[in-house]
Amino acid sequence: MSVREPLIRLIDSRMSQGESEIIGTSASPVYRWYDDALTTYLWVMDVDIAVDGNRPDAGTLIKAVPVADASHGVHKAGPGTKLRLRRLHQRRTYEIVGTAAIVAGQIVVIEVTYGVADYAIGSPTTFGSTWRAMTYTELGTAALNGGFAYGSLPYGTIAKVDASGAIVYVYAP
Repeated sequence: MSVREPLIRLIDSRMSQGESEIIGTSASPVYRWYDDALTTYLWVMDVDIAVDGNRPDAGTLIKAVPVADASHGVHKAGPGTKLRLRRLHQRRTYEIVGTAAIVAGQIVVIEVTYGVADYAIGSPTTFGSTWRAMTYTELGTAALNGGFAYGSLPYGTIAKVDASGAIVYVYAP
């Protein structure tokens, strides 16, 4: 079984369930990609469609998802941006149509307790994970980046981090 088969099965199952639009998180900045089938260059992004916010694998990270022409705000989006993806019936794939307000994977909770005469607002607590560019310190410290030596990861490497800031997954586009 190839690496792409689980991804194709996931997309097929979502399409058969009638989902014409799904929500994901960008795992890369926007970049140009040549599509051999269309013989043209497209603006694309890599998108994590993990529903529960767990560590991504080959079945949840879709590479080279095209950006729709009318979604101008997406062209400025970076890693960790919440995106809306719409199904393309003719190609059995998705395209990015805009940004989303919320996505499963990361939430911020602020606890508020109140009584008859007083109230207290707690500090924000973040649950889940998100994508962001790795810092120079993370790129150069093997203990922080998953054991890679300095120089083996290129600048611009993207990482999925949990709520505490610990790196869960390293992705070099």
